[in-house]
Amino acid sequence: MIVRVWTDIGTGKNVSLVARIIDTKGAVFTIQYLSPTEDKDKHGFTIYRYEEETYEIDDDSITHYLDTDDETEVGFKQTDCGGWIRVDEESDDDYVPSEDETDDDEEDEEDDIEDEDEVDDYEDDIEDYDEDDI
Repeated sequence: MIVRVWTDIGTGKNVSLVARIIDTKGAVFTIQYLSPTEDKDKHGFTIYRYEEETYEIDDDSITHYLDTDDETEVGFKQTDCGGWIRVDEESDDDYVPSEDETDDDEEDEEDDIEDEDEVDDYEDDIEDYDEDDI
């Protein structure tokens, strides 16, 4: 069964990583993480493989029981070389923003410029202020 495991990766923040359960003894599970390798497929995507090293964890470390043994159901696609690539990694490369998104970005930039002008006007008023005006 594939699960997500709450894991300290040494950055000070725990993350939920994909792993498979290979053995169960009560509330203790033996898992293998599906981890990125240095290898790339023919399209340049990072290849993930199950680590050879196993880890024993308790059930409190599991954040999600994914109810599947199929990596494709959790966002991976099998490669010809026996590894896996993340499907979302593949789909991001062909992303093209729609015209609506581009127009919104331009409007946001215009709003930011108008806001900056208002701040500049306010700062000019403050600079013109003298204590003698009190």
